[in-house]
Amino acid sequence: MGSAQGFCSEAAVTNILYLVGIVVAVIRIAVPVILIVIGMVDLVKAITSQDDKQIKQATTLLIKRVVIGVVVFLVPTIVTLLMKVIAQDDYKSCITCVTNVWGGDCSWKNDVN
Repeated sequence: MGSAQGFCSEAAVTNILYLVGIVVAVIRIAVPVILIVIGMVDLVKAITSQDDKQIKQATTLLIKRVVIGVVVFLVPTIVTLLMKVIAQDDYKSCITCVTNVWGGDCSWKNDVN
């Protein structure tokens, strides 16, 4: 395990990075969508109640949720960019396993010892 290339090519490590990549991808997509849908439902409820105060509160809440959704979507990208800048060349293959789950050499490996 002297180099990162050897470390990142081990089946157990690749499997862990693959799972982390799947979790990050699901969170990156699901959380913003859920926040926006919940915000839209709240806004529809407020509009159907025809109360101006509730409509204003729901609109403000929807805007906050959209911003949070965008931030949740962008955090993995920002972390990945920072890691690519900070990481040595050897460790970039580890990062690729997390950021490019459905491409490359980072699929599930059954030959774990």
